[in-house]
Amino acid sequence: MKKTILIALFFCLFMASHSQTPEIEKLNQQIENNFRTNPDSTKIYLIRLLRYSSKLHDTVVGKTYSNIGIQYNKLAVPDSAEFYMKKALEYTEEYPLSHARMYINLAINYRIGSRYDESLEAAENAIIWYKKADNKEGVGIAYGEMASNYNYMMDSSKALKYLKKAIAILTEVGNKRDLYIVKQKLANLYYNNADYAFARDLYEEILPVFAKNKGTNYYVTLLSYADCLIKLEENYKAAEEALKEVESGFRAMNHKEYMWIGVGNLAQVYRATGKTQKAQEAFQNAYEGLYQLDSPRFMELSVKYLDFLNSQKQYANALNVIDRVKATAKSSRLKMNADNEIAFLKQAVSTYSQEGMVENSLQSFERMDFLNDSLNTVINQEKSMELQEAYQNDLQREKNLVLTKNNELLVENNSTKDKMLMLSIASFMLILIIGFFLFRSNRNKLNLQRELVASLENSQKVLKEKNTLESELHLEQERTLANKEKELVQVSLEMSDVQNRILDLIENRENPESSELFVTKLTELLGQNNYWKYFKGKFVEVHPIFASQLSQMFPTLSDSEVAFCCMLKLQLSTQEIASLMGISPDQVESKKTNLRRKIGMEDNILAFEKLIDHLE
Repeated sequence: MKKTILIALFFCLFMASHSQTPEIEKLNQQIENNFRTNPDSTKIYLIRLLRYSSKLHDTVVGKTYSNIGIQYNKLAVPDSAEFYMKKALEYTEEYPLSHARMYINLAINYRIGSRYDESLEAAENAIIWYKKADNKEGVGIAYGEMASNYNYMMDSSKALKYLKKAIAILTEVGNKRDLYIVKQKLANLYYNNADYAFARDLYEEILPVFAKNKGTNYYVTLLSYADCLIKLEENYKAAEEALKEVESGFRAMNHKEYMWIGVGNLAQVYRATGKTQKAQEAFQNAYEGLYQLDSPRFMELSVKYLDFLNSQKQYANALNVIDRVKATAKSSRLKMNADNEIAFLKQAVSTYSQEGMVENSLQSFERMDFLNDSLNTVINQEKSMELQEAYQNDLQREKNLVLTKNNELLVENNSTKDKMLMLSIASFMLILIIGFFLFRSNRNKLNLQRELVASLENSQKVLKEKNTLESELHLEQERTLANKEKELVQVSLEMSDVQNRILDLIENRENPESSELFVTKLTELLGQNNYWKYFKGKFVEVHPIFASQLSQMFPTLSDSEVAFCCMLKLQLSTQEIASLMGISPDQVESKKTNLRRKIGMEDNILAFEKLIDHLE
């Protein structure tokens, strides 16, 4: 079979080479000269080559369409890339090996555009056609592409599964070039799982091999390697040099998306090394560049840029970035996933708080809570789906066993078809055996269904018990918190009352002259017991993050104003606060008014009370 395919391909290439005109040869040379460095020119030459499609073999026409798609991919125009790559499939369907390669190119295009389900489907089609062509090497390459998709989808277990398959096949066939590419994907897997040291070591092993032919793989690997160095915070100088080479390389290739990603990472290096002005310029250029390209990486870069702007107190610029991100998030291509949106909202809350935009800040807090709850729901749904898939796999396995045995019986029956009597006996036996296996299959299926129902009932019971325990625990925590708050208020007020009563006795004492020394010592003793500090210390035990959240949202508040908010959090009355602080009720109301004015809620008492109650 392999010899037949090789002879056919050789014949096609021989005929194609002898039918080429000087114009075709010239275009092929121009395409070869510009393919790596100038996608705009290459695209034009490839389109011109299609004018001679009647003189070219179908596989050559298909490859030409696919190459046009690759150039559009470099230019960050994924829709056009998809159109030409699908066009390529129309010309290669009768040639399994070429058809499989066209599917691989389409899968890569989908993956770059974050269309992972479609990319996986294209890779699976490639495997089907590689197997038709009896090309084991291609199957290994396709497994590697599937692993890349699962890598981007953060499904490490499936990514590792397909990487192992790819490495085994490529090692067996001795394809060192693609083996290193798969090792690069393995390094990406470790990178995605935050094992940056191991990923760095793998990148260092791969880079010298890719450096022999400085193409896209080399610069993409160098980009990931530099990011590992940034994450490890161990060698910013090497990271800066690598990223400058990445920017230069992709700029020469006119691969704009990866170029701006490199610039964005370079901005992080500048920020970490104190080169603030350079970091500002690099962030701004990468931010604008990815926005113009309508790149899916725009959202991720925007979060990093927002973090930088907030750290530099450039809140006006940060608000502009927030507005643009919200506007572009409506696009299906730029829509944020839950993790990106949570990171974005954290930065937005910081910006809104500094600008006194309390309502916007509260809305962002509520959206973050909703997203966190949604993520927990999705995790529970995924666990349920895993149970269903496990049951379906077991059921299908049982069916396959029955079918396999039925096939064996049919083969045996065919071998004795020349003897009518034996055929009748064999047919009768076959019916009995089939009936037996069908009966056993149905019985096993029924047992499996019963086991599944029992398992699901048990899971529901466990889940119900867990929910009950969690509810009881939550109620107990609320009761404990309420008791602690009550104890805190009661003890603090009692201690404050004792202090006030002692001061009253001192003020109204008889014989002031004879008791002066006693009064002095008693006053010093009272001064050494700061009941206000005792109150603050106990309050932190009950609400450990309230004060830090409040200070983060309103950094201009003094310690005494934050402490005053702590008493408001406990919903103490004006009289109780006055007693605890040793001031009059009018002074307490005055403090509330001044506090609302300072945080921009002077006339909005309800919003102020909602803010104090919302914070933990």
